Amino acid sequence: MEIKTRLSKLKLINFIKAIDLEKINEIYISNGIITSKEQAAKDDFMVVDCKDCIIAPGFIDPQLNGLEDCDFWQLPDFKKIDDLRLKLALSGVTAFCPTIITSEKEKIIQSITHINSYIKQCKDYTGAKILGIHLEGIFITKYGVHKSNCAQKELTLKNLEPFIKENVVIFTLAPELDKTGEAVEFLQKNNILVSIGHSNATYKEGNNRIKKFGLSCVTHMFNSLRGIEGFSHRGNSSANLEILKSKLNNESMINSDKDGIILSILKDKNICCMVIADGLHVNKEVLEFLYRIKGKENFSLTTDMVSTEFFNLAKSHGTLGGGQTTMEKCVLNLVQWEICNIEDALICASKPITNKLRIAKDTGLGQLSFGKEANITLWDTKKNRVKGTIIGENIFFN
Repeated sequence: MEIKTRLSKLKLINFIKAIDLEKINEIYISNGIITSKEQAAKDDFMVVDCKDCIIAPGFIDPQLNGLEDCDFWQLPDFKKIDDLRLKLALSGVTAFCPTIITSEKEKIIQSITHINSYIKQCKDYTGAKILGIHLEGIFITKYGVHKSNCAQKELTLKNLEPFIKENVVIFTLAPELDKTGEAVEFLQKNNILVSIGHSNATYKEGNNRIKKFGLSCVTHMFNSLRGIEGFSHRGNSSANLEILKSKLNNESMINSDKDGIILSILKDKNICCMVIADGLHVNKEVLEFLYRIKGKENFSLTTDMVSTEFFNLAKSHGTLGGGQTTMEKCVLNLVQWEICNIEDALICASKPITNKLRIAKDTGLGQLSFGKEANITLWDTKKNRVKGTIIGENIFFN
């Protein structure tokens, strides 16, 4: 492991290609900013050999509840968050959203306050950046491992306001709970990405809310979303995709009051699907089907990573309670399962969510561009893994 911080001049050489920067064989980074060769010509740069590597936009994980012994639901000490950020950087992640799930109102607010306290004092050179907080719930109708007794059934502006705190950037909710659209509109006007999730909405309700509210994102696609009878997105047995395809291809076969919101999401190609490509939350067959429909533009990798303790506790109760698969492994899975090539898999780890999440786009994430801060993942094509990341003036290499 090699970690070097606050390096003002970096020069990347010998890479295979750089996504977004065509016909470039050297990349200059000056004071954390990607700089043209002409602007950098007079300076001395530390050379970084990127042999066999593809230079890609840094991975962004928009749904991360914890990692190993760090659990964002349990007010982790700041050292554990520092350690988590370093581990993420070493696995290719340059930015992420700590995620808080449905719980008692006071506990959610306490968790938000705790993360904000950390953000105010943390150092950039520790590891992956915190983009902002993802609130997954409390306005939900399909629960998974969430506490059903804590879910709120009325999504109104009054009920929403206590949760709108500094640095909240994503809000996952069941859209059918907003009867007027006032709450969703408030979130959107405040640049908070509204993501469909944990929803028991029918196809009719889904269509109505997606069109009426202009919804464009979904959390952990297929999981905790109302589907259709006979179709399964998990397990090794056949997903029975034919029944799903038949309804997508023939509107008359859809029972709009019985079939679920996943059909509404699949039929709208502009909705970005956050998806956990671990083979557990969604099997290979369904992942490939989703990728063919959405393409790399709206197929957004995420991990839904949880602490080891919580994952094992849920498993002991026969429940899949979040993920244990890194973004690095999710990227590799797409390639090894022949869903797409490595360049497109790398794109799925950053660009789709950047196009939906305002703060990611505003800070130059999801792209390699002159004049933007360096948020870079180096993918070693020989070893099929992340070589490391460059985040501003800092490098984190395996």
